[in-house]
Amino acid sequence: MRGGSFIRDNNVLQIPLHNRIKFITKAVTSKIENDKKYALIAVKNQTTNVSIIHPISDFIIRNWKHSLFNTQKRQANNTVKFLNFLYSQNSTYTVNSLEDLTIEHGTEFLNFLTYKERKPKDTVRGFEKTLLNLYSFLYEKEIITTNVNERINIYAKDKDFPSPFKSAHFLNKKKKDTLHFIPEKYIFLFLELAYQLQPIIALGVYMQFFGGLRSGELVNLRVMDIKPIGPYGQNGLVADLQTRYLRNDLKSTCGNDFVKKPRIQLIYGYQDLLKTFYKQHMQNITVIKGDEPLFQNKKQQALTGSMYRYYFNNLKQQFLEYLRHSKNATDNLNALSLENALWSTHIGRGIFSNLLAEEAENIYDISFPRGDSNLESVLPYFSNTQRIKEKLEKRLDQLLTSH
Repeated sequence: MRGGSFIRDNNVLQIPLHNRIKFITKAVTSKIENDKKYALIAVKNQTTNVSIIHPISDFIIRNWKHSLFNTQKRQANNTVKFLNFLYSQNSTYTVNSLEDLTIEHGTEFLNFLTYKERKPKDTVRGFEKTLLNLYSFLYEKEIITTNVNERINIYAKDKDFPSPFKSAHFLNKKKKDTLHFIPEKYIFLFLELAYQLQPIIALGVYMQFFGGLRSGELVNLRVMDIKPIGPYGQNGLVADLQTRYLRNDLKSTCGNDFVKKPRIQLIYGYQDLLKTFYKQHMQNITVIKGDEPLFQNKKQQALTGSMYRYYFNNLKQQFLEYLRHSKNATDNLNALSLENALWSTHIGRGIFSNLLAEEAENIYDISFPRGDSNLESVLPYFSNTQRIKEKLEKRLDQLLTSH
């Protein structure tokens, strides 16, 4: 197109039509909003590797400006996939501008996801809802003439809601079950393997198992954000959880690097176990002022959420390998079961919730909502959780003696 413009004189958003570009999701930080991250849509020149924000990003901002970054990213990714599909199929559909969009284009895209990419029904339904919002946005902008709002309530909660894409097909393929915790008898084995084989995240695994922290919460911690209770945290740690964006050098669109619920959280100590993990971890990282990331790579930079998951999934495979080669037949069977389920870093949060059982309603019962309080002032509050701590220790003692 002339001058590289993606906007016609009448403000209709155009689709670039040369084979050197693709649409991408791009994370952008707003300096005037305290480094708030937005997921926008950009066009990338694959020859020069240069990308520019596309006006269709207004679709994301108008609909999800106040939503979590993860939500924005999912909607942007869905839109990007649709736009790249239109671009790749342009010789068939001849979509020179978004004003050429019809219901049939959306239907063909959904069937492409179903039959070519074998996406499960729920996944394709998610794309369908994004398309409904997109078509509604384009209609309101007077870019297309199809008013999907006359045909459907796009906010319907029913998964089988009526749709203008009536010829779209969906698979009924059963997805793997998501596992929320492993058998309790393997908790200490998993921790032992973490300590021996993946020391870079071993303390994080402990904090997930006995504090319920998410991986995104771990990678937002600095050394100064945790307060040991007792020598080397023998009796526990108190963690100040909030999003800090410790890797501003990365323009990542990963939605797992943030704190979903800012709070001050207690991580329980058990015997000398936490002391051992904490001591090993602090010896392995570089600490000068205390504002360094708690979880560091070899360059002393903060681990990202994706890197934490990488090390955790390596640990998972080492754990499964141990069970597969065990001389215990039950271990061998459990290895098969654990291999055929979906689980990753979230398993730690599930384990902690399961250990709490009837002693607390949920993880937040042993957290302190973040306000002006610092770590020192919150410590007395956690003395009220002594009953939970004693019950948890008793249960862990039983696990150690029975296995």
